[in-house]
Amino acid sequence: MICDTGRMVRKPKASGPGGPGISPSEALRQDVAVYVAAGGDESVQRVISAVHGLARRLNQWYDRQLADLDISAGEWAVMSTLVRDPGGKGCTPSQLADAANVAPSSMTHRLDRMVARGLVTRATDPENRVRVRVMLSEDGWELFRSAIRESDMLESDVLASLTAEQRSRLADLLEVAITGLDNLDP
Repeated sequence: MICDTGRMVRKPKASGPGGPGISPSEALRQDVAVYVAAGGDESVQRVISAVHGLARRLNQWYDRQLADLDISAGEWAVMSTLVRDPGGKGCTPSQLADAANVAPSSMTHRLDRMVARGLVTRATDPENRVRVRVMLSEDGWELFRSAIRESDMLESDVLASLTAEQRSRLADLLEVAITGLDNLDP
C-alpha cells in the first residue's frame, strides 16, 4: 500500500525491478525514502538497501547459474565447504551437515547423489576406521572452478565502474560492517 494524496492505495505490481519503467536505482531511492519516512536513518538505509539489493540480484543470478550447471544450492554448499578444508583430509558427513545446517540424514542422501554423479568421494578415515571422510573429486573440483570463473566474470562486470582503489576501499568498509555485525551476535 502507498499513500496517494492522503489515502491508502495498492501499489501496482512491478513488472521488473522497481516496477514498470522504473530503473533499479530509482527503485532503491524509493525504498530508502519509505524506510526513512518510517523512521530509519537515511545514511544507514542507503547502505543497507544497496547491499541487500545487490545481494538479492546476485543471488538470483547464482541460482540460475547453479540450475544451468545442474547443481542444487545444497550441493554447492558441500562443494564450497570441501574446497575450504584446511587440512586437505576431507570432512565428515556430520561436519558437512553442520556447515550446511541440515540434518545428518539429509546430508547422507545428498552425498549419495553427489557420489553417484562423481562430484565427491567417500573413504574410510585412516586415523579412525569407523569414520568416513568426504572429499571433492577431480570432476567436482573442475565443476567448482568452472562455476567460480563464470561468476567472476559477472562479478567483475558488476564492479567494472569502480577503480581498483574504490574496490579496495569498498571491500575494507564492508569488512568493517561485517565485523560490527559479528560483534552484535550474543
